Amino acid sequence: MTLILIVIFVALVFEYINGFHDTANSIATVVSTKVLSPRQAIILAAFTNLLGAMWGTAVAKTIASGLVDAQFVTSQVIVCALLGAIVWNLLTWWFGLPSSSSHALVGGLCGACLAAANSWGVIIWSVPGKDHWWEGKGILWKVVVPMITSPIAGLTIGFLVMGLLYFLLRNWRPMKVNRVFGKLQLFSAAYMGFSHGTNDAQKTMGIIFLALVAGTVSGTFDSPSGSLSFFSSPEHVGSVPSAYVELGRLDQQAGNFSAAAKHFEKASASDKTGKYFYAQALEKGEGVKADPKRAAKLLKELADAKFDATSIKPGAPVARKFKDIPEAPEAAAAWLKERVDKGNADSMVALGVAYLKGQGVAKDETTARQLFERAVKLNHPAACYNLGLMHLNGNGVTKDEKQAAADFKQCIQKEAIPIWIKIACALTMCAGTAAGGWRIIKTLGHKMVKLHPVHGFAAEATGATVLMTAAHFGMPVSTTHAITTSIMGVGCAKGLNALKMNVVKRILWAWVLTIPASGIVAYGLVRLCKSCGWMG
Repeated sequence: MTLILIVIFVALVFEYINGFHDTANSIATVVSTKVLSPRQAIILAAFTNLLGAMWGTAVAKTIASGLVDAQFVTSQVIVCALLGAIVWNLLTWWFGLPSSSSHALVGGLCGACLAAANSWGVIIWSVPGKDHWWEGKGILWKVVVPMITSPIAGLTIGFLVMGLLYFLLRNWRPMKVNRVFGKLQLFSAAYMGFSHGTNDAQKTMGIIFLALVAGTVSGTFDSPSGSLSFFSSPEHVGSVPSAYVELGRLDQQAGNFSAAAKHFEKASASDKTGKYFYAQALEKGEGVKADPKRAAKLLKELADAKFDATSIKPGAPVARKFKDIPEAPEAAAAWLKERVDKGNADSMVALGVAYLKGQGVAKDETTARQLFERAVKLNHPAACYNLGLMHLNGNGVTKDEKQAAADFKQCIQKEAIPIWIKIACALTMCAGTAAGGWRIIKTLGHKMVKLHPVHGFAAEATGATVLMTAAHFGMPVSTTHAITTSIMGVGCAKGLNALKMNVVKRILWAWVLTIPASGIVAYGLVRLCKSCGWMG
C-alpha cells in the first residue's frame, strides 16, 4: 500500500511540475497579449482543463500501452520513470524552455523499463496499424511520427490562418482589430485549455490508474470490511468488449441499427464476435454506411484467425484465471472462498461464476448474484457484465432487458478513470501553473515573437485544432509542440525577421534532447535502485 501511495504522490508531483510547462503553454498567448490577467487566465485554464480532462480517457488508459513490454511496468519502474521526467521538466523550466512533458514521460518510461529488463527488446519500436498509420503502436507511430507531424501542422496552419487574417482585416483599424480579437481570444484561450485537458491532463491520470490496477491485481486493496474499495480498480478481464457486443445485440433486436453498429465497432478491436457483427453491418449498410471492401477485409482477418461464425453463442460469464489456483474444482472453490473472505474482488467474480455453473460447489444462482453485487461495490467491470447476463437470461432474477442493458453500460463505465483521479490531476496541474508557469509564458509570449490579440487568437485556434484533430484519431500529440509551432507560424506570417531565431533554436534543442535526457535519468535511477536492493 505504501508503494502505491508513493506512486500516486510522485505522479501528482509530476502533474504539478507539468503545470509549469504545458498549462502555461495553453494560456501563454492570452496573458502576453494582456487580454486576461495572469490570475484570470489561471481560472480559465483550471475550468477548461477540468472540462477537457472529463471529456475522455483514451489517452489516460493507453499511456503505458504500445510503447514498452507491460510486464516490466511495475510500481517501482513507474516511480523512476516519473522522476526522470520531473528532473528534465525542472531543468527546462529553470531555463524557461517549453519542452514536452509528454515526451519526458515517454523517455522516462522507456529508460526505466530498459534498465529493469536490461534488454532493448523491452521497447516496442514499431507495430503498424491494421487500417490506418495513426492506429499503429510503438515508438515510431506513437511518438516519432506525431513529434514530426504536429509541429509541421502547427507551423503551416498558423502561418496560413494568420496570412488569411491579414488579408481579411487589411482595411481594419488597429484599434478595432485589438478590440474584436481581444474578445475572440477569450474563446480561443478556452478552446486551447479544453483541448489541452483532453490530451496532456490525462497522462498522469493514466499513470495513477495503472498503479491502482496493479495494486488491485496484487491484492493490495483487499479488505474484508471494504475499507480500501475507494482505491480498487480491477481489470475488466475481457468483459468490456463483450458488454459492447451484448448492447449491440439488444439494439439490433430493438431495431436501433445505428447504435448497434457503433457498439459492434467498439467491440471489434478485441472481440472476434464484435468484429464479425460489425463486418456484417458494413456489408449490409445496416446502421452504418455500406463499405464492402472494409467488410471483406475484416472477414478475411477473422478467417485467418480461424473464426467460425456458426460457433457464435450467447454471452458467457467471465472471470480472471489465476495462476496458482488448484486444478480440482472443489479445491479451487475452497481457495476462492478464502480470498473472498479477505475482500478480493477478482475471487468474488470467479466464485460467482463457479456457483452459476456448479463447478466445485452446488449450483446456486442467488449466491452467484450476491457475490457479483459485492464485487460491483469494489468497482469490478466483469461483475457488472455477469449481472447483465443474469438479467438478460433470467438466471436467478426476473428477466429484464432494460436492467441488463444498464448493467452492461455500468460494466463499460467501471473501466473508466475514476472521477477523483481526474479532479485531483486537473487541480494539481492548475496549482503548478499558478506557482511557476510564468517563465514559460515569458518565453512563448514575449521572447520568441511579439504578440497582439489577433496573433494570440490565430495561434490558440491553430494549436487547439491540431490537438483536437489528433485526439480524434487517437494520436498522442504534444501540447507544447502544437502551441509553440503555431506561435512560430503566426510569427512567420508577420515576417521571418519577427521570429527571434536564437530563442527558437534553444526550444528545438530542448525538444530533441527531451526523450533521451529523461530516459537516461530514469535508467540511472532504476540501476541505482537495483544496486541498493530496492528492486529485483
